[in-house]
Amino acid sequence: MNDVELLHVMRGDHIESVHRGSLAIFGQSGKLIHALGEPIQPVWLRSIAKPFQAGYVVESGTAERFAITQEELAVMCGSHGGTAEQVALMRGVLERIGASVADLHCGVSAPLDRKAAEALANRGEKPTALHHPCSGKHTGMLAICRAMGWDIEAYEHAEHPLQIAIREYLGQATGSTRIAVALDGCSVPTFGLSLYAVALAFARLSAIPRIPDAMRAHPVLMSGQRRMDTTLMQVTGGRIVAKDGSEGLFALCIPEAGIGLALKISDGSTRALMPVLGEVLARYGHLSPEEHDRLRAAYPTAIPIHTGANAGELKVVI
Repeated sequence: MNDVELLHVMRGDHIESVHRGSLAIFGQSGKLIHALGEPIQPVWLRSIAKPFQAGYVVESGTAERFAITQEELAVMCGSHGGTAEQVALMRGVLERIGASVADLHCGVSAPLDRKAAEALANRGEKPTALHHPCSGKHTGMLAICRAMGWDIEAYEHAEHPLQIAIREYLGQATGSTRIAVALDGCSVPTFGLSLYAVALAFARLSAIPRIPDAMRAHPVLMSGQRRMDTTLMQVTGGRIVAKDGSEGLFALCIPEAGIGLALKISDGSTRALMPVLGEVLARYGHLSPEEHDRLRAAYPTAIPIHTGANAGELKVVI
């Protein structure tokens, strides 16, 4: 791979570890603004695709037919924490479309939100599919099937009309005619595209009706407290619309600037993401000094030990 060094983990004055990766920044028109590493290499979108999968809920007419609210769309766009509010919103959508929790094929997972998981355990209750971080996406998919008259059985399979339509929709957003397909962690197809294509898709995210507004208006509902995408949207007051992914992938849109950015940490680690993103966004003038300080406070670069001293730092080396 031709990825580049992005961050050094310093122990004293010496490098202890290195995080490598690639980055791409695109404009809505398809103009490449900046690139680092090897953005032509394919990445698996995983959860990064959720805003576009939710986008098809809007573009297909499903959101209008079932009166899906901005709050409900926000949950569909994210990897939610399984809080009582998030679960209740998706249960409400299921009721309106005539489906049940049993129709969700994402599997069962304990809530990502620690307090929600503890509350569930304290009540002696077991998690359901609605607590899975991808249940919002799956609820949106069931709603599309109901709106389009498609069978909800096997809706998660790559050959189902729903998944074919979503893949074609994503192809339009990225300008890609060849999209690799594999199995995501929640049973639906995930898509393989170059980092260039991901950045371009996010540059065009602002053109999708309702989706960026839902994400920026309800970042905690979309994701959860103290999550990377939530924090970045809160720090910038929604000026930046962001989505974290899996295996060190992160993407964002700055609608007013008309740009999209995609970053991949090659080893799949997440600790390099926010220091690198903060530095890149600050250099391009998309983070004020105050916002950059708030981001660093939320995700410190110092490496503390239990006495309160610092043993080293995370040093961005772009």
